Amino acid sequence: MLIETRAMGFDLTEAIRMHVESRIESALGHFSRWVLKVTARLEDINADHGGIDKRCSLVVAIRGHGVVAAEAMDRDLYAAVDEASRRARKLVVKPVRRHVQQQRKGGRWSPNTASPAFG
Repeated sequence: MLIETRAMGFDLTEAIRMHVESRIESALGHFSRWVLKVTARLEDINADHGGIDKRCSLVVAIRGHGVVAAEAMDRDLYAAVDEASRRARKLVVKPVRRHVQQQRKGGRWSPNTASPAFG
């Protein structure tokens, strides 16, 4: 699974990049054979004005199912990343589970013969 992280309005530190990758791997690792790419866009909307202004937007490309997008905002960037990752997992589970169920019923062909584990 390819993870691309972009920071808008601030410098992307190694600590932030590692946190983003860790949370995405944790949330979507079970589905790595289905997830082709994740693009994480991090923004500080109000800069120095404070408030709930840290946004994490995730766009997940799913093999054979297009893309899904999840977004979260928080005062803390790390919390926004955590929540967006949880939301992305919920959005990825649905099409993958549906595909696996169709495959078990003799439906569509899958590029992978083994079913992913669901957690």
